[in-house]
Amino acid sequence: MEKLVINTDTRKLSMISASFVLIAVIVVALGFSQQSNPFLMVVCCALAIAPLAGAVSNIKKIRAAAPLFEFTADGVTDLTKPEDVITLPWDQVLGIQLKAANSNDLMLDIMGYKTADQHDVVTPEMRAQMAANNSDRVYYALELSGLWVRRSRVKEAFEWIRENIVPTHPQIAVGELEDPLSKLGKKKEQ
Repeated sequence: MEKLVINTDTRKLSMISASFVLIAVIVVALGFSQQSNPFLMVVCCALAIAPLAGAVSNIKKIRAAAPLFEFTADGVTDLTKPEDVITLPWDQVLGIQLKAANSNDLMLDIMGYKTADQHDVVTPEMRAQMAANNSDRVYYALELSGLWVRRSRVKEAFEWIRENIVPTHPQIAVGELEDPLSKLGKKKEQ
């Protein structure tokens, strides 16, 4: 069984960045079409800064090309926050769920826990959670968001877990994809 690494999706971020640049160009063009009102020109140029900043941020993410998640035979590692990398062993994963974030994107939720002895530092928030649970467990919900990854890659990660991990770890509850938007157009049964 090989490991599966999910990286930031270059194609998706490139399309989002192109959209941001197009929005900025349209807003600036709108401002300059009103040359009789210099205030409106300045406001439109100022408004164009936000989508341009978003495009620059996305380009930085593309250039960094850092992995977001890593799935191995030992566990799952969330690398989305370099200052707070979380690794959950499969023995401590309680469930996985594939959800529709919206009409186009998917999310993969992985719920699990780590015990107090698995942490280098136990924060007051962790202590409060342990006290509330009356155990030494700190629960985590890792989320692979479709905002940065194509739909097919999120599905691939879900299928990889189902095929390679779930058979040897029966404690993992697997939730199937349920798209709430698919129910909107259906008629109620009488």
